[in-house]
Amino acid sequence: VSAKHLKGGKDTKMDFMIMENLLFRRKVTRLYDLKGASRSRYNSDSSGTNKVLLDQNLIESMPTSPIFVGNKAKRLLERAVWNDTSFLA
Repeated sequence: VSAKHLKGGKDTKMDFMIMENLLFRRKVTRLYDLKGASRSRYNSDSSGTNKVLLDQNLIESMPTSPIFVGNKAKRLLERAVWNDTSFLA
């Protein structure tokens, strides 16, 4: 997006990424912000509401609290990961 300031006429350029709100009207019990890295990716204060967990939190919780998905959701998730990695490559 380009914008021209009213005073001085200087152009400013900004990049935006717009994402669909996947959490609208959904009861979310665990929310993770995954980056695919383990270094400095742990939230030690995971109590309370609206706490975002990180990569190491997911790895830590999987043995005792796995995330189960059906076949259709699994295929959609695999396709989304494939599309994301293809885009990033």
